[in-house]
Amino acid sequence: MRLGSKIALVTGAGGGLGGATAIRFATEGAKVICSDIDLAKAEKTVSMIESRGGTAIAHQCDIADPAQCNAQVEEAITCFGRLDVLVNSAGVSLHRLALDTTIEDWTRVLNINLTGSFLTAQAAANVMLKHGGGRIIQIGSISGQRGNMGGIAYGASKAAVMHICKVLATELSGQGIMVNAIAPGPIETGLSNHGPSRKEKYQERIPVGKYGSSDAVANAALFFASDECEWTTGTILNVDGGYGAQGVSYDPEEINH
Repeated sequence: MRLGSKIALVTGAGGGLGGATAIRFATEGAKVICSDIDLAKAEKTVSMIESRGGTAIAHQCDIADPAQCNAQVEEAITCFGRLDVLVNSAGVSLHRLALDTTIEDWTRVLNINLTGSFLTAQAAANVMLKHGGGRIIQIGSISGQRGNMGGIAYGASKAAVMHICKVLATELSGQGIMVNAIAPGPIETGLSNHGPSRKEKYQERIPVGKYGSSDAVANAALFFASDECEWTTGTILNVDGGYGAQGVSYDPEEINH
């Protein structure tokens, strides 16, 4: 098993990406703390893990609250004695034009996606340093790399999350903590919530031709969490079906005419 007996904290574990990652980690031998603001959803993920023979506990956490960010890390220590892997997956989305975005909108998205992610990573790193190192995996977004309409707050928060990855990698990798980020493209989850017209526009920009799955992100996270990730740090891995790579696309018949 690729994660042996590692202890992993997955935030947003009641959601699509976080849930898939928690389940994937458990199948590879990790003991998982499934943290989510919705305890019932976290418990559902735990039940799925246990039904497969894995070990997990549910923990309720609102990462907009700094004290709760620390508490979820402390829960890992209380229950399992250490923390080896953190996946910062908790987040919220907001689709609103820039001029319609209120300060309340902005503050809510940044508090959860950015500040909560940083404070959790900070708390986890302090614990990992006492045990010889670990892995921190930030879930960013392709939206943090591109200027999508309606994505002013969400995109800004995810761009900053990915920047945090680079700074933490610079500061911590020499002490045994590898820090990396995943930037998912359009994924079939409740958070994306794309209508038919919007989905069609996105699919036109994806060379693979379809939306991705939560499992694709979980598989990328598995590598970053494993011992195989011994010399990879500060990396932003786009898991996006080629969305970030595609330039102008047109009928191949026109190329030589």
